[in-house]
Amino acid sequence: MDLRRLRAGEWIAASAGVVLIVSLFLPWYQAGPFDATAWDAFAVIDVLLFVAGAIGIGLLLIAASQATPPVGVATQALAFLITAPIAVATLVRVLNLPGDLDAAGAGRTAIAWIGLLAAVGVAVGCLVAMRDERISPPGRPTDATGLPIDAQPAIETLPAPPRGASS
Repeated sequence: MDLRRLRAGEWIAASAGVVLIVSLFLPWYQAGPFDATAWDAFAVIDVLLFVAGAIGIGLLLIAASQATPPVGVATQALAFLITAPIAVATLVRVLNLPGDLDAAGAGRTAIAWIGLLAAVGVAVGCLVAMRDERISPPGRPTDATGLPIDAQPAIETLPAPPRGASS
């Protein structure tokens, strides 16, 4: 596992995934002295949010452990297709209070908004990682896996065949 080959998208998705998972255990809604975490307030969305957070962390681990980029890029594309709808569902659930909490006059806490931003952050991190096609920064060559190397290998040149020569 080499953390040097990770790009910004993987770091965004992983950090947002950690924040999302932690936020699930903190109060999202408050009605007087009663606090409701995401686990208390949601039926299915909470499990999907946990999955989205785990996917964000998994992207970092997959990209760091693979010797070549294609596996990571394919994983990022699939992860975006999974996490983007979860982020939209989270937006809907944060904007519309769950039924029993709405009846109790509950309000959203800052953690609900942080959780929403983290869910969107995982999807955005997947998108940024998937779209990042840079192999290496200018002046800092890397090999095909993203590891730094001293210099780019010389390209072998072959002489052209003489004119009129049949192949």
